[in-house]
Amino acid sequence: MQKFGMLLAYLALLFNLGGGIAALFGVYLIAFGAQTDMAGLGEARSLGYLFVCVGLCVVASGVLIARHAGRN
Repeated sequence: MQKFGMLLAYLALLFNLGGGIAALFGVYLIAFGAQTDMAGLGEARSLGYLFVCVGLCVVASGVLIARHAGRN
């Protein structure tokens, strides 16, 4: 069971890092990418809001995984 707890801890760390980077990239797009088209996918500001929301959800799931890993 010890190895499973370590695996969950590493997974939680990856989720927290990835979600934090995505959220910060979203803030960058919101602040500095106004009226910029992102290769036909939409404006940079709307994609920035998407990155912020998804990044924060990934961070929250990483926290939940870390909490569960601490119990094992």
